[in-house]
Amino acid sequence: MDPQRDKQDPADIAKIIKLADGLYVRQAIDNLTWIDMGDYAIAIDALEETHLAGEVFEAIESTIGDKPVKYLINTHMHYDHVALNAAFVDRYGSQIVNVETCEIPADGKWFEGANRRVQLLHTPGCHTQEDCCIWLPDDDVLCVGDIFGWGLIPLIRNLTDETADILTGTYQRLIEFNARVVVGGHGPMLDTPMLARWVEYFNWLGGEVSRLVAGGAQDEQIFAELGPPDNMAAWWRFVAWKHEDTLTKVIKAVRRGKLTQFA
Repeated sequence: MDPQRDKQDPADIAKIIKLADGLYVRQAIDNLTWIDMGDYAIAIDALEETHLAGEVFEAIESTIGDKPVKYLINTHMHYDHVALNAAFVDRYGSQIVNVETCEIPADGKWFEGANRRVQLLHTPGCHTQEDCCIWLPDDDVLCVGDIFGWGLIPLIRNLTDETADILTGTYQRLIEFNARVVVGGHGPMLDTPMLARWVEYFNWLGGEVSRLVAGGAQDEQIFAELGPPDNMAAWWRFVAWKHEDTLTKVIKAVRRGKLTQFA
């Protein structure tokens, strides 16, 4: 166990954040969002601990009343986003919405309500092939699941030129929404400039690692020269371990000849 990595951050403690009238996030290590559409509600993601069902339902009903959660959207199908799926079905009769249960058109699937609109977008390849993002144009809020990882490269596949292009291309698409608030799958709320900062960070690492590897630098020298940027030091868990993880992946990809676009 790494005490620094496992040290509890205040951001890990569950809290209810109001983003707008009828729009709330249970923010903790795993995030869950709910949206009052008018005569029904939508929830986004379903945590990883089934014992939290009662707490979650109490929070939803204390903020938007007893209207039914008609849809539960999973941003992807990893265990830490789907644990309460069955509980939502049991309590509200929720329809589970993800890439496995419904077809998402190329221009998105819209949900309409008296209070607001919600657009579901399929954005595959950054974390999983199931990745979805949710855009709330009336609130300027964008939910991105695990596409944003507080400095991490979110890929569960290997880093290559192809996957790097998918990452940066999707990020540019998300940046164009110019969201007031961006809700990640885990940790604190963020904003659009932080999405742009991650792209800058990734490009910087790719360029610097490529330069140092071409010059014959060993891994220890690269780690010594490329420390966490000061303007990202406050990012959730970034200095503790996420910068090291990302730098390790970039070094491996460059050394294996899989990431060549920065050479």
